[in-house]
Amino acid sequence: MIDSFILFIIVSALLASLITAPLGCIGLWNGLAFFGDTLAHASLLGVCFGILFHVPYAFGAIAICLCIAFFIAHKSSKQSDVSLAVISYSCLSFSILIISLFPKANLDPNTLLFGDLLSTSVPDIVLLLAALLALWGFIAKYWTAILMTSFDADLAQVQGFPSKTIRLMVLFSYAIIMGIVMKMLGALFAPALTIIPAAAARYRSNTPSKMIVSAILISCFSSVMGIGISLYFDLPTGPAIVCVSAITMALIKISAK
Repeated sequence: MIDSFILFIIVSALLASLITAPLGCIGLWNGLAFFGDTLAHASLLGVCFGILFHVPYAFGAIAICLCIAFFIAHKSSKQSDVSLAVISYSCLSFSILIISLFPKANLDPNTLLFGDLLSTSVPDIVLLLAALLALWGFIAKYWTAILMTSFDADLAQVQGFPSKTIRLMVLFSYAIIMGIVMKMLGALFAPALTIIPAAAARYRSNTPSKMIVSAILISCFSSVMGIGISLYFDLPTGPAIVCVSAITMALIKISAK
């Protein structure tokens, strides 16, 4: 019989996988792999502000991430790469300074960087469910437009798809999701769980839809195995999940040759 506490954690991780895996696939199609790292570091700064001003952590994280997504959406590809690097390192550095300057705020750097999946609460589950429904609703409604914009934005625009609007919506989705899952997985591992399953799925998929399904399965497997390993050996949960995901990707890549 599975303990209710463990079951609660597994459900949280599976919900996060159902959100991050398809988002990771869309991110890879749009060249947003490094964008996730930037948002994770930015959400760390947002969480710090949220705690300092006594507002829910997700509000601060999402607000900062949305501002960055809006800023990047109006940059060219070369400019955005430089901007992402500057924003990423700046937000991470400012976050560490805030943690050091406000010791009474109870800002635990380990929790912020590595996450705390074991402390997931009912409001977190509700937030994940809302994000899941919103993301999958967006994908279902704009699936064709997302594919066209991801692989050839100019052709999508010619054929009547609002490619700029779709890309902006993708960036905003990335920002909101990263702000939500950052608490559970941490600023260092939230983008990893988003990108690694999607990257692994490429080796076993020949269509976009199959890639998303494969990424979800890999992410769910990595989450359950990582939680089991972390609980059995008393290891940090976030790093355990990401390590399982990375090993799974390596095995898939080797077997695909």
